Amino acid sequence: MKILLRSINPDGSAGGEKTLDVATLRIGRDAAQDIVLGDFRIALTHAEITPHKSLLGSGLRVEAKSRLGIYVNEAPVNSADLSNGDEINLGRFSIAVSKGVKGHDAVLTLKETYAAHDEREARKDKLRTSISDTGWSRRKLAWVLFFALLVPGLLLPAFFHMHPSAASTTKSATREYKPQLKAGMDVLWNPGSLSSAHHLLVNDCSVCHKAPFQQVRDESCKGCHSDLKEHAASHATLKEAPFSTQRCTDCHREHNGGKGLIPVVDAGCTSCHAKPEGMPGKKLLPVISWSKGHPEFLLRLARRDDTGTGFKWVEFRQGTPEAKMSETGLKYPHDIHLSAKGIDAPGGKKVLECAYCHQLAEDGVSYKPISMAPHCDECHRLDFDPLAPKRELPHGKPREVVQVVRDYYARIALAGGVTDRGAPAIVATRRVPGEVLPPAMARAALQWADGKADIALRDVFERRTCFYCHVIIKQPENTLEPWKIAPVAPVKSSMQASIFPHAKHSTETCESCHATKTSKKSEDVSLPDIKHCRSCHGDTGAMTETPSNCQSCHGYHVNNLQPLPKTHPALPAAAKTEAGKAMESHS
Repeated sequence: MKILLRSINPDGSAGGEKTLDVATLRIGRDAAQDIVLGDFRIALTHAEITPHKSLLGSGLRVEAKSRLGIYVNEAPVNSADLSNGDEINLGRFSIAVSKGVKGHDAVLTLKETYAAHDEREARKDKLRTSISDTGWSRRKLAWVLFFALLVPGLLLPAFFHMHPSAASTTKSATREYKPQLKAGMDVLWNPGSLSSAHHLLVNDCSVCHKAPFQQVRDESCKGCHSDLKEHAASHATLKEAPFSTQRCTDCHREHNGGKGLIPVVDAGCTSCHAKPEGMPGKKLLPVISWSKGHPEFLLRLARRDDTGTGFKWVEFRQGTPEAKMSETGLKYPHDIHLSAKGIDAPGGKKVLECAYCHQLAEDGVSYKPISMAPHCDECHRLDFDPLAPKRELPHGKPREVVQVVRDYYARIALAGGVTDRGAPAIVATRRVPGEVLPPAMARAALQWADGKADIALRDVFERRTCFYCHVIIKQPENTLEPWKIAPVAPVKSSMQASIFPHAKHSTETCESCHATKTSKKSEDVSLPDIKHCRSCHGDTGAMTETPSNCQSCHGYHVNNLQPLPKTHPALPAAAKTEAGKAMESHS
């Protein structure tokens, strides 16, 4: 939309005008907003104006993006449709809405009023008292404050540091702490309490601070976190922009309370990812924010390799036709198994739910692997002869299946006493244990066994049992393995670059995100798109959605990357104290 923005100076004179061509007009105190308002009563991201269609036609709609709210025509609202003549009130600013002129959808007139502010300042000036009125000068007051800070902030802490007998000592289960300052002696220069991960280091500042008045270096962090992964897999990449100028403490700020060590704002991520052209590695798409500037999800899906005997994983962006299918090598129609009418089972009809096969792993993120036992064998039995229902075939071993079936029919043919209706007399006749058939009769019995085994094997591989779930490949030239099972793709997460904690979404049903009840093929990719996730999750300042940041779904220190060296020449071996080891286990 095109907006003509006019401004009026406090004295009533015209201040200028400009055209804003934006999809969403953002208003706030932050310099990145489209309309920047310098008033501390206004949030950094305060409100947004967007196009709006209603029964009365097209217009504008204003919506608050801060808990401070907005006023329209001096009435407090969270959102409102704007009409000609309406006025938005924000702090000491007002924005009047009027009809658009040629080439513009609307005209916004911004006015700043100082009258009330100037009146208050005038009253304050009458009541002000200068330092000279008290008989003091700035120099005298400065020296008094200097000594007031010097004694408790430096001299007393230095005294107790140099005289350990005057300080108290404490012991821990893992080590003896250094002398501890008297209570309150460090309150003036200590910036804040340590995080819960580092609480054991409260009396051992030298583990992190190697030199006085020097910021913490990365080598100090890596002294304990030696197996930590970096943001780039190659150490050479870490020497290039934007990583070359970054330090651990740029994101992890200590002395900010129990959970202050974990970054919770997105600006540290989007400052680079908003323009990722210069970042090393594969091509990345810009990410400005979650709600309006995040690309569609990138899925890693299985495709058969050139040999046809294995799989490769290819990345596709959601919304493309290629992202709707992932080759699995299985036949599994979800719609049949999740039918409300149930499926046939040995004990009668059985109604399955997703949780019957998909069981959450202990980490609360992924699911345990699905296998033949115990998930499938309750309904899909691997028997092959009605007269021997307890005799089952090995799963996943076609060559052994062939051997088991042939051995079974050869054994019962030679033993005799087969009750099969079509069995010849030599096979149906019951024999005395240990009786040996003449060669001609044995050959006749084994000929029947071979024919019976061929029928049973074709039934197993081509009509039921294996055929129900697997793609069967015939290879008649191979007498040991006439049938082959097509490879099945290993189970891998399709969203490799993100983390989805299923345990935290346990209040939702599986169907609310995965359209499996209408899926007729196992190749269907039933993953929710970004619009579905945005229906619940919003930016960090969201009012109606669940506030979420980049770390909600993405991890900075990725597990599949190369670890840091175990030793660091710049770090003395003694630096990794017992407290540091304990800190490593806690973090």
